[in-house]
Amino acid sequence: MRGIIERKKMHPNNMMCAGWSPALGMYIMNTLESASFFSYCDFYEITEDTYEHFLDEGFDPQPVRLLFSGSPHRKPTDEEQRLHDIFFGCTEE
Repeated sequence: MRGIIERKKMHPNNMMCAGWSPALGMYIMNTLESASFFSYCDFYEITEDTYEHFLDEGFDPQPVRLLFSGSPHRKPTDEEQRLHDIFFGCTEE
């Protein structure tokens, strides 16, 4: 079940979705970002409360921390790479 987000909710702006990541054991949110001619996703940890209110009208979800980014312009830290690898199943954790 790597790279899976369960109980996914799409934010009304259609640029963010949130759900539970079994691989990471936390609620996460991914945001669609764009840079010039391509798009990528940033993945953030969010609280359960943020997840529960994710679809509320006017709610502005606030992340706890950046987990990892798909941006080709950003070099991941060791921790970001570790979380990326766990999420996408590139490791045995």
